[in-house]
Amino acid sequence: MGPNDGRVPFGNPLTVRAGNTVVLLDSGLEIEAPPADLLLLSHYHEDHTVDAVQRASSVAIHHRDAFALQSWADFRAAGGIPEGEWEADFREQFGWQPLPDVDRFDDDAVFDVGDGVRVRTVPLPGHTAGHCGFLIEPDGVFYIADVDLSTFGPMYSDVGSSLADIRATLAAVTEVEADVVASYHHKGPYFTRDEFLADLAAHAAALDAREGRLLDLLASGSQTVDELIGRGVIYRVETAPWYAEAAERAMIRMHLDELVDRGIAVGPDDGRYRLAG
Repeated sequence: MGPNDGRVPFGNPLTVRAGNTVVLLDSGLEIEAPPADLLLLSHYHEDHTVDAVQRASSVAIHHRDAFALQSWADFRAAGGIPEGEWEADFREQFGWQPLPDVDRFDDDAVFDVGDGVRVRTVPLPGHTAGHCGFLIEPDGVFYIADVDLSTFGPMYSDVGSSLADIRATLAAVTEVEADVVASYHHKGPYFTRDEFLADLAAHAAALDAREGRLLDLLASGSQTVDELIGRGVIYRVETAPWYAEAAERAMIRMHLDELVDRGIAVGPDDGRYRLAG
């Protein structure tokens, strides 16, 4: 476990051992992980890739996320994060470095650790396009990475993020038969299904809560995306992080697009959205 129970920016990677082989599922800040033969990345975010080349002999990531590790410019563009003075400190804090030769795997990849132990890829897109979980067999441990089950709710602010995929992923994690469910951040591990499902429901409820706050704002008149930022739709105004503006812009736009598709809202007319009817 990372410091502070693995709360952001820390995390709780998972180590899989079989015989003399060690596979590490994600990296993390200030963790004491054994040298690994393989580091499997659930996705490209900086808190999961800390000192990646020092952690393992080889590193692999889903092919849909590999582009974001080719260069710093690619990473920043994939996250939709603006340039700024934060960049140098950020790269130093997370030991960020490009991985242009990272190995790539597909949706159905299975990694044979040895002695009958396998790590099976479970695609869980939405957080990023290539976000994955991993099922360790035959132990029945399901690592769901950044389906973090926090009451804050899902994050889907990257260029490759998708609100529709987030909804599908929240359903998909309930369909995998597992004895233990472990997330990367501070929730879990879960040894009972009822506890896992209860926290999953609270996590998923944030989507409807965000939509409700957005509808309340639209009820007062037409709004642009920029006018909706910083008004508590995603983050509490008083505790919003430094990247909140960029994240809210992306996430609010996805909710608006979904409301338009469902006929609940109309727009963007001259960049403005309003309730239908």
